[in-house]
Amino acid sequence: MINYTLKQLYSFEAVVRLKSFTKASKELFITQPAVYMQIQQLTENIGSDLLKTHGKTVTPTYIGKLLYKTCLEVISLLEQSRVDINQTLDPDAGHLQIAVATTTNSFVSRALAQFKSKYPKMTFHLEVTNRELLLEKLSNNDTDLVIMGEPPNDMNLDIQPFMENPLIVIAHPENPLLHQNNTIEDLENETLITREQGSGTRHTIERVTGMVFDSEIQINSNEAIIEAVQAGLGIGFVSKHTVELELNYGIIKQLKMEKFPITRHWHVVHNKKSKLSPIAQRFKKFIIEHC
Repeated sequence: MINYTLKQLYSFEAVVRLKSFTKASKELFITQPAVYMQIQQLTENIGSDLLKTHGKTVTPTYIGKLLYKTCLEVISLLEQSRVDINQTLDPDAGHLQIAVATTTNSFVSRALAQFKSKYPKMTFHLEVTNRELLLEKLSNNDTDLVIMGEPPNDMNLDIQPFMENPLIVIAHPENPLLHQNNTIEDLENETLITREQGSGTRHTIERVTGMVFDSEIQINSNEAIIEAVQAGLGIGFVSKHTVELELNYGIIKQLKMEKFPITRHWHVVHNKKSKLSPIAQRFKKFIIEHC
C-alpha cells in the first residue's frame, strides 16, 4: 500500500511545475533540504524514481508524470474545498464570474450594483459578449452564470426565465412609416439594420416573423444600431430595454409593426455540471426576484 502525505504531494507538484527544487522551496516557504526530504520520502513510499535531473532542470519520470496528474487533482479538490468552506463560513463574500449578452448590460449592471450594496464583501467579474462566446462559456463551464435571451435546447443547462424582453422596431423620428400601422411587407423598400449572424435577437425575429435579413448593414452592437437609426440609416430591431432613454427623449421612435413587439424572456443560465458557489446562488436568486 502506497502512503504519502499532503506535504509530500505539494512539494512534488511544485518541483515538477517549476522544474527546480530551489524555486519550489521559495514558493512553499520551506528550505531546499526540506523539499529534498519530502521528495525522497515520497520516492521511497512509491518504490520508484519520480524525477530526473538534467543540470539544474528537474523533470518527472513516467511514474512521476502519473503521480503529478494525481497531485493536480488532489490539490484542486483541496483548494476548492477551502474556497467552499470559507464561503460557507462567510457567505456574504466570495467571487462571482458572470457573462451576459450585450443587450442585457444596462439592467445587469444595475442589478450588480444593488447586489454589491447588499453584500459589499463580494467581488465580481462581468464579461459582456456575443451569443457565440456565451455558448462557448456554457459548454466549457468557464463562468458561474450566464444571462442571455434565448438559451440553446441542445445543451445540459439549468435555465431560469426571470424578466420579459420585448423586441421592438425603431426608426428615425421623421420616418414616414411612423404615421401608419405597418406590415412586414411595408419594410421591403427600407434598409434594415440588423445584428450579426448568430445573434439571439436576429434569430428570434427571423423565427417569429419569417423575415430573412439580407441587409448591407449588420452591426454587432446595440448601441451602434441605435446610433445608426438616429442618423437615418434605416430601420432597427432592438430590445426595448436598451432604448428606453432614447424613446423617452424622442431621439428615436418605436414603429407600429405587425407581430411586434416580440415578447421573449431573459434567462439566467448555468451548466448543470456546475456547482454554484454560495454567492452565485444568492445572485441568481436576487436577479430572479428583483428584475
